[in-house]
Amino acid sequence: MRFKLTLRTTLLAALCICLMGENLWLKNGHASNTGRIVFTSYRDGNFEIYVMDADGGNQENLTNHPAYDYYPDWSPDGTKIAFASSRDGVRQIYRMDADGRNVIRLTDGPAGKSHPDWSPDGGKIAFSVDHGGNHIAVINVGGRNRKKLEDRTKYPSWSPDGRQIALVSSIDGGNEIYVMDVGGKGRKRVTHDLEAKLNPSFSPDGRRIAYEAHHEDFHHIFVVGADGRNRVRLTHHEEHHSGPAWSPDGRVIAYYVFGGGPGNYRGTIHLMTSDGRYIRQLSDGRNARDFEPDISPLGLAVSPASKTSTTWGRLKKVELNRR
Repeated sequence: MRFKLTLRTTLLAALCICLMGENLWLKNGHASNTGRIVFTSYRDGNFEIYVMDADGGNQENLTNHPAYDYYPDWSPDGTKIAFASSRDGVRQIYRMDADGRNVIRLTDGPAGKSHPDWSPDGGKIAFSVDHGGNHIAVINVGGRNRKKLEDRTKYPSWSPDGRQIALVSSIDGGNEIYVMDVGGKGRKRVTHDLEAKLNPSFSPDGRRIAYEAHHEDFHHIFVVGADGRNRVRLTHHEEHHSGPAWSPDGRVIAYYVFGGGPGNYRGTIHLMTSDGRYIRQLSDGRNARDFEPDISPLGLAVSPASKTSTTWGRLKKVELNRR
């Protein structure tokens, strides 16, 4: 009898901690302006593009195509999604409506394309091209007026004023973060620590850049000022952390933790406050194969506690870890 009472008390305490964690997250406003999250998933043995609420609910497969679809990016008005796909052979850039309809191919040519990033005015898309040592190109949303930027560059991210692009370049040796004018001039180096960099992402106010770096045997998320000052490491667990993406208000960063390899990809999507103090896991770590999140600019509120549970489980969705 005493054992049952102790077990019941322990379970009740655990449930209260989880719910208090969610209340703390919401009370502080960390997720109150977090919109829907688009992401890539390999859960069915094929890369597809999904969308979900900010609490992990209402998951929906948008692409449902036998080819690989990945690298999703929301348009500034939240009505469309740019992505890369191999559905026509070599990997190209496409766009579709936010509900997965009206898929339009934007690029052609033999070289693989990836990492599309929409300009703040919604008129252009920058993307990486895997050809001749890599370069970034920019096209309009109709697929015309393609322009190549500097060689040996990849992973573009537009500044919120549309005047600059943050990127990774090996022009001076190792892969470092740079900021370049949209016209391809005025390149300025932001990082100088010789760690391999990936996936820069401008903050909504243009003052900071989140990025991924290979650090102490793992990939970790960092934030640095756009002027190269005040570098801060946000993730600390001995796992690989990748793909930072800001919420519209700059309070939250989405990212994923990954591992495994071909045929056994593993990835879990997380949200954390922009100072790295509060972390919320959205994917089930045991079975998830979810990657490359991007947060909608529309700023939808998270679902209420009464919402129907999903296959990820209610307690898992409200889990909150404090470092």
